[in-house]
Amino acid sequence: MSKYPLVFAMLLLVGMGESRAQDESSALIDVLVCKKILTPKEADCLRADLVEEREKSSAEKIRLNTPVKELFIYGDARLRFQYDNVDPELGVFVPDPRLIGPNGAVFPDRRHGRFLEPGDGDQRDRWRFRLRLGMDFKLTDHWFGGFQLQTNQASDSANQTFDGGFQNYPIYISRAFVGWNATDWFTLILGKQANPFYTTEMVWDPDINPSGAMEIFKFHKLFCCGEEETVEYAADGKTILSVRRSPIACPWTLTLIAGQFIFDDNQEFNPPGFNTDAYLFEEQLLFTYSFCENVKLTLAPAYLTYNPTQVNFVWNQQGFAQVINGTGSDGLPLGWGETRDLSLLQFPGDFSFPVCGRKFKILWDGTYNTAGGKRVNDIYVFPIRDRNGRIVDFDTVQSHAKKDSFAWLAGVQLGENIKKGDWALALNYRQVGLAAVDPNLNDSDWALSRLNMKGWKASLAYNFTDAVILQVTGMAADNLRNNLFGGQTTNGAKLADARAVQVYQVDLNVKF
Repeated sequence: MSKYPLVFAMLLLVGMGESRAQDESSALIDVLVCKKILTPKEADCLRADLVEEREKSSAEKIRLNTPVKELFIYGDARLRFQYDNVDPELGVFVPDPRLIGPNGAVFPDRRHGRFLEPGDGDQRDRWRFRLRLGMDFKLTDHWFGGFQLQTNQASDSANQTFDGGFQNYPIYISRAFVGWNATDWFTLILGKQANPFYTTEMVWDPDINPSGAMEIFKFHKLFCCGEEETVEYAADGKTILSVRRSPIACPWTLTLIAGQFIFDDNQEFNPPGFNTDAYLFEEQLLFTYSFCENVKLTLAPAYLTYNPTQVNFVWNQQGFAQVINGTGSDGLPLGWGETRDLSLLQFPGDFSFPVCGRKFKILWDGTYNTAGGKRVNDIYVFPIRDRNGRIVDFDTVQSHAKKDSFAWLAGVQLGENIKKGDWALALNYRQVGLAAVDPNLNDSDWALSRLNMKGWKASLAYNFTDAVILQVTGMAADNLRNNLFGGQTTNGAKLADARAVQVYQVDLNVKF
């Protein structure tokens, strides 16, 4: 009996299942050659047979459909402890949680609950988790796509609070899209997708995945920065063997990003003003310039607007509105919001360079609502209540302040979290006017998404491993204008009802 089949079978068993075993098999073959059990020629054949057999085994484990050329699976899990405190702007009644019925409807009963005066903190601490699992794929003929699943239905947060006596939690679809790379300079994406814009969390919460169409035009791909010539010489240093020309990499990029997104689908039989679907439109010109290695400037002016309409929303148990297009038990919408008078000019950017061997970034953002004055005067109506919670009058913002239309952010970041041992420190200050951004899009953590606020955010993150990161974050904000309460927007009475907000978070992130 030949020794070759026996050795082959033994090596195949040794190498099953572990990528590290491939190196062990190769080392074993070398030992067999040294012992003269195998000839060098037999060893080469054996190595080739092992590679072929492993490829067959892998192919049988995961079989992809013929059009699929590449598949990438990713995910992350996060455990969070969060403490927050809200000091009310005006006196407000907080009902007993047991009075909150289906769909967040509150049954008024002054005997159960508490009345918060200005300066009284409404404190809360929660243990929460987030799970996200996604898959991206590349197809033939320049098509691609992907999907993502996550905990929690809210568009601006995948966090799920641990509660309910060990109850199980649902999973939702957070992304589902297809795309087409028509050329190297034009891409089209349709569906619920990752945010395509360069932005800060002041305008767009990083958890939001907009739904609709997006086009990307890479103008720098249309232009050539010239060619460089590479000459290969013979050993004598004089005779030319070959001359190759290749395009020079441009130090700059210029990209136009355009998005047309479906914000809310109103039913056509609704009354006028309630039957028009809400759409969000944003266009951005993204410019980058690399001065040298690791020194880069990014400028990304953008314009965001909605078509003017009203949207339906319902209240959740925390008192915030969620755009779910739902109806109450009586068949009527539980509330409505306004998308009119939002015309935002945005100016985000950053400048990055190394400091002491670490990446250092100066970042900024600025937003101006050109229709801010009209939004404040036409939309925001504030109920005045007595201590018993009865509405005694309605007050409006009599005059629009300039600060209402502006929002700005300035910050720094030192370091970045990529591999084991990395750390990053970030600090920023921001000011957000009453009509400067859309409260449905902005960061749900800083000031708990409230407008009419100014304050700080600081965070420190450390990599225990390449995949495990611990992050500690603190945020503190107080109001810009006094005595504002509520507002007829999609964040309802939680829009600007706080004198001060503090939020502290400890996160353990695991990426896989």
